[in-house]
Amino acid sequence: MSKAKASKIVVIPQTVEALHTLIVEHQDKLSARLKVVAAWTIEHPQQVPLSTLAEIAAAAGVHASTLVRFANYFGFDGFSELQKLYKTRMLDNPGNYRERISELKRIKAGTDTTATGLLEEFAEGNLLGLELLREQIKPETLNAAIQTLNQAQEVYLCGLRRMYPVATYFHYALSHLDIRCHLVDGNGAMEQEQISWAGPNSVLIAITVNPYTPVVAEIVRTAVARGCKVVLLTDSELCPVANLADHLFVVQEAEVRTFRSLSSTLCLAQTLCVALGYQRQEEKL
Repeated sequence: MSKAKASKIVVIPQTVEALHTLIVEHQDKLSARLKVVAAWTIEHPQQVPLSTLAEIAAAAGVHASTLVRFANYFGFDGFSELQKLYKTRMLDNPGNYRERISELKRIKAGTDTTATGLLEEFAEGNLLGLELLREQIKPETLNAAIQTLNQAQEVYLCGLRRMYPVATYFHYALSHLDIRCHLVDGNGAMEQEQISWAGPNSVLIAITVNPYTPVVAEIVRTAVARGCKVVLLTDSELCPVANLADHLFVVQEAEVRTFRSLSSTLCLAQTLCVALGYQRQEEKL
């Protein structure tokens, strides 16, 4: 791949992960239209290698020329060159991406509104989301986060609105592991006071998804300012505080009939807690 003349990038990314990192780093420098493409690309990585230029432009709500400008910005001669990164990852991945995306589209297009039909749709959507979770979460990121949690003297937990059940699950599970933890729930608008004792020996687990709750973002910034480590569970690298996380987990939940699931996020939360429990148990032997 040769470097485009209009590129702002010195080194052309060679992997999808490298491209996403650059997108996040240059987010503030992109035009409004390019930001739209950036968000769509990061949020729909499985569709990039399987769709035509026209299909992606229509789905993102931009002109095809905007996709080309987006690719040029990151050093590619055209959008097809950028797509090659995603196609390479798809070929290297043992999962059948085409089959899964087709299945996801079929689930969304369902017309059966009986209880049995809805159960089938949600179950299939969640199975797809869990398969993607297993493929996308890197073992080294998972292990590093567990190590950070194991070294912490205390853990703070913050997830509001739809993510509140995930935060309370963390609180329940970690409490049973005899880990000192505090739920930052903003009750009485006291969220800043609830995080005020966090310090260099603390870890904050924050959970936030689009539309990102400003309160959670402020809690993350406060925690970082106090020297606290941050484990962030979110749905996109473009989360406003993703760059502040010491350990970032991007989880793509199933969405059926505009209802987004919590299955994959809760699965990851359970994995972190149980793995932490086993590690602490082994250290006592």
